Amino acid sequence: MDAADPQWYQQLFEANPVPMWIYDLQTLAFLDVNEVACKKYGYSRDEFLAMTIRDIRPPEDIGAVEQSVRLTPAQVFSSGVWRHRLRDGRLIFVEITSHELMYRGRAARFVAPLDVTSRVQAEAALREREAALAHAQKLARLAHVVALPDGTFQSWSDTLPVLAGCSTDSLPLSHDAWIARLVHEKDQGEVRRAITQALSSGTKTEIEYRLVQPAGAVVYVAHVLEPIAQDAAVGGSLWFSTLKDVTVHKTAEASVRSVNEALEQRVALRTRQLEMSNLELAAAVKAAQRANEAKSEFLTRMSHELRTPLNAVIGFAQLLAQPGHQFPAERQAAFNGHILQAGQHLLTLVGELMNLARIEAGKIELHLEPLALDRLLAECAAIIEPSASARSLKSRFSSAPDVTVVADRTRLKQVLLNLLSNAVKYNRAQGELTLTVRQTNSGHVRIEVVDGGAGLSAEQLEHLFEAFNRLGRSQHGEGGTEGTGLGLVVTKHLVELMGGRMGVSSTPDVGSCFWVELVAAGPGQAWAREVGVDVEAEAEVGAEVEVEVEVEVERATRHQSPSTDRPRHTVLLVEDDLRSQELVRAQLSHRRDLHLITATNGREGVALAIAHQPSVILMDNHMPELTGRQAFELLAQAPRTAAIPVIAISAGGDTGLVDQPPLPWFRRVAKPFHEGELAHAIDAAIDAAIDAAIDAAIEAGVGGGSDAAIGGDH
Repeated sequence: MDAADPQWYQQLFEANPVPMWIYDLQTLAFLDVNEVACKKYGYSRDEFLAMTIRDIRPPEDIGAVEQSVRLTPAQVFSSGVWRHRLRDGRLIFVEITSHELMYRGRAARFVAPLDVTSRVQAEAALREREAALAHAQKLARLAHVVALPDGTFQSWSDTLPVLAGCSTDSLPLSHDAWIARLVHEKDQGEVRRAITQALSSGTKTEIEYRLVQPAGAVVYVAHVLEPIAQDAAVGGSLWFSTLKDVTVHKTAEASVRSVNEALEQRVALRTRQLEMSNLELAAAVKAAQRANEAKSEFLTRMSHELRTPLNAVIGFAQLLAQPGHQFPAERQAAFNGHILQAGQHLLTLVGELMNLARIEAGKIELHLEPLALDRLLAECAAIIEPSASARSLKSRFSSAPDVTVVADRTRLKQVLLNLLSNAVKYNRAQGELTLTVRQTNSGHVRIEVVDGGAGLSAEQLEHLFEAFNRLGRSQHGEGGTEGTGLGLVVTKHLVELMGGRMGVSSTPDVGSCFWVELVAAGPGQAWAREVGVDVEAEAEVGAEVEVEVEVEVERATRHQSPSTDRPRHTVLLVEDDLRSQELVRAQLSHRRDLHLITATNGREGVALAIAHQPSVILMDNHMPELTGRQAFELLAQAPRTAAIPVIAISAGGDTGLVDQPPLPWFRRVAKPFHEGELAHAIDAAIDAAIDAAIDAAIEAGVGGGSDAAIGGDH
């Protein structure tokens, strides 16, 4: 309602030492303000009256202010503590006292804000200190309690229930209850005596005891009880207790005692060990002797495995070399077959020994890369299928679309073919051969080769991966099956070098399952090939030869000029070993369509290739003057010879062709090679050269004159 005496009201309003104002409940605009409020907030009277109560509030509080104006009942005189913003931007905390009234015919509210910033800040600091204290107590595993003279708990820290392991509602609230309900029964008497004596004498006391929480956990507590103040209202001293969890300390002490005891035991044990040193030394000597014996046994086995096929080769060759022998043709053929079979076995044995030696010496290089399995498995299946069909085996090879592993392609193919070959050799006739692929939960791909053979006993499995140990089978295997006893050893090493692992499970009279696990190549993985090429050195060698090629051409044509009546295709053999030359000449002697010319070193081979333009070049690598690699690179640079297909003739341990960056050989034929294998490679090279020449002629628009373009030796 309006004031009865407006002038008197205005004087009272202005003279009040507390800031005051009146604002419109509808618009929230200031209707009146006293001088104290203007000075407090830093505005002139005119500036104040041009604002609303929103303008003195921080932006984030405006919504709450408007809601408070709408919802605060008229009879409420205090609306709590709010933040106000002064003209200079500072924020203060004010406690609002207000009431509604009619001011000049408008619904309004009278407000008297009291600055309580210091109080709010002090309360906040107190809360912060209390929180810090509580946090410190929690970190230090401390708790405190204030007790009355009769032992009743008056107040306590929030950490006391935590220490006691119970809720606040179930917390014992006196010394007697604390002892009876929480202190270990064996410690209760001592604790009760110590507290009783302290209370009666008024002196500080310290005691350690075990506290048993309701859940059963035992906590070691260091308890300090001391008087802090006389309180007339309670008729005596208040007692302050500090309780600290010292379980960790006690545990550490127990550990130290345990360590000391263990140390004493170790000293005693070491003493006994020193007394037994002579026995241990003797055992070590015996172990060294066993190691030497194992080495000797390995060498003996290796010597035996090498001598056995050599005995067959030399023995049957001596029989055939006897002057005037009169063996029937069928016996001579049988002798030749024995020599061939023993030689092939010897070759396999030497190759596996070299592989094993390189692996154990750490000199084998793997080109690890993401490798799609499906195509590789198809190749292995195609290779092994004829031998499986010959034994009437039921073969099942699972496909592996979209399965990629990290592996060296050549070595993985070697591993799989070895396992498949064993599964064929040691299977029973008309048995089963299965290859399956699956991905494991550990991020690997598992390949399993299962056969239906005789299986292996537990004792045989223990010696399965020993070199030359064929588990009681003869050198030529059960039923005439050949073997060296090294294949699985090399296979296991290769798998492990590719980051995988290999194992076997077997049941006698049922069959065996050999498995290989390799790392799966996930998306986004990058695998770089390891190559070692000395390009500058090879370029330097090439430069030296280039100057002398023309001279060599002239010299070579004098020694070996082409016949005027030569066959259609000339084959150039570059080989420094005369026996190997003779072998190739003998193997191709029945081919009337081929004319063989030979060179004994790489330099002569380049000269003959330029002079004769052969259809095919057979190139060995290890030769004097120029290696096969260097000769190949020179031929590839010369326009007259760049298109001639070159077949590399390599030995099993020919690192010059394997460990260096690959060259675009047309094909590789490994020594020793079969007659059919070499002839097939030559025919394929000739066909490829003819097809390439025809395509080039058609592309150049030669048309009907293409024969002229393809003529000559090609």
